[in-house]
Amino acid sequence: MARDANRVLRGGSWPPPSLSHVPGPRADVALEMPRLSWGVARRWARVPARAAVPTLGTVAMGAIVGLAGAIVLVAAQRPSFLSGPAQRGFPSWMVGPLAHRLPSLPPSTPMLQADLTRALALLGIAWLMAVLCAPRVPAAIVWSAVVATHVTLLLGPPLALTDVFNYLHYGRMPATYGVNPYSALPLTVRQDPAYHFSNWHHLPSPYGPLFTLLTEGLAPLPLPTAYWVFKGLLLAAALATLVLVAFTARRLGRSPQAAVALVGLNPLVLVYGIGGAHNEPLVLLCATAAVALAVVGRDEMAGPWWDVGAGACAVLAAGFKPSAALLAPIVVLGCRRRLPALGGAAGAGALVLAVVGLRYGGHLPATGIQDRLVTPLSIPNVLAALGGQGGETAGDRALAHAALGLAAVAAALAVTWRRAWLPGAVGFVMLAAAVTLGWTMPWYVWWVLPFAALARTQWLAGACVLLTVWLALGAIPQMPKLLHDAGYYPTRSAVGRANHLYTERYLQ
Repeated sequence: MARDANRVLRGGSWPPPSLSHVPGPRADVALEMPRLSWGVARRWARVPARAAVPTLGTVAMGAIVGLAGAIVLVAAQRPSFLSGPAQRGFPSWMVGPLAHRLPSLPPSTPMLQADLTRALALLGIAWLMAVLCAPRVPAAIVWSAVVATHVTLLLGPPLALTDVFNYLHYGRMPATYGVNPYSALPLTVRQDPAYHFSNWHHLPSPYGPLFTLLTEGLAPLPLPTAYWVFKGLLLAAALATLVLVAFTARRLGRSPQAAVALVGLNPLVLVYGIGGAHNEPLVLLCATAAVALAVVGRDEMAGPWWDVGAGACAVLAAGFKPSAALLAPIVVLGCRRRLPALGGAAGAGALVLAVVGLRYGGHLPATGIQDRLVTPLSIPNVLAALGGQGGETAGDRALAHAALGLAAVAAALAVTWRRAWLPGAVGFVMLAAAVTLGWTMPWYVWWVLPFAALARTQWLAGACVLLTVWLALGAIPQMPKLLHDAGYYPTRSAVGRANHLYTERYLQ
């Protein structure tokens, strides 16, 4: 090349011989432009859409955090229907550090009810957007939204109901006053400060012995301290459950971000479950751990102790909430080594029975009383009303129990055939429990969500969306008026009135 350059500088010809073989464009042939196929065009058009998905998911998660914060600020401003305990007193230790931050809040209750309904609707839309976009959203953003929302909701007063003080009161009965909460009524120790904020004064404890033993451990603390320690335990259990969901989803080839968003950002879980400080995280932590341990135990290199732990955790879940007992045989059958899993379940069962016998005199939770409670928009009650019976009867309850039993048998047979179906089978049973109960609360969709996030098929997640919509309709403040406008008066029929009076009998 240097010789060619010198030749040109001396007046030589161009192109030099070394480059004369390089072909050039022909003057009589037009240059051909590259062709753009429709497939390439569509791929290029999808690039901005793919880039927008993480942004859309991040915006949806940010909206959830903001809406949850707004609900807490409104509930912490003054006593209202948003917080049941706050209507019996508004002490600063219960309301939390976010109290009185909205002094310009209008005093109109109808306006507040409309705002809550709009907030629930927006939370539901944002939840769906967050779940759909979550696989492309960085995990740090998903976890930041979940943690921020959970912490914000727990910093406010208990939303909707008084259950957190029922929990604490049941635990203080034996620890402080020597009264068995499974055989005596809460009103027998009405002098306790937790009694003032509770409401199930004529109902013996329907909760599992392990849960009551846990709340007994908080009894020596002053009520404000016990209240915040208990809320901290629930936060830890809820986040630990989500960690297990993400871990198991990754092992099963699912998106951990989508699984966490499905469970941890559901509007009813947030507002009524986390915000209401309900005990579901303790139960779900055990149940989700059982499924996670069973999944790990399928590995060829895994030892039998994984299956032992799975069986034990399934029974421990029932020790916190007796309705979870249906999961134990399904988890045992879904384990790779069923005999060790059965041994773990038997050991945990012996522990629970020992607590019942030694600490609580052999008295069992009052689940029979609770089973007869009826809410107007529970699915069995609506079906019975549509059938002309006026509401759920004893015969309807028997049919609902039979349906739940058949669901449990079907789930057990499914995991016996295919162990890989365990998460979906557990979720199916929990869904059947939620839809066959006569007494349903908005956060009961939480029972299904962790297992829907891990199931092999998406139909269970779709069922959770439908169940969320149904339970949210029953939770909005305007629903009684809407039912009356539609001509449905749940308590005017003889059966409906009897069910209503039965419930009020235990609330007095």
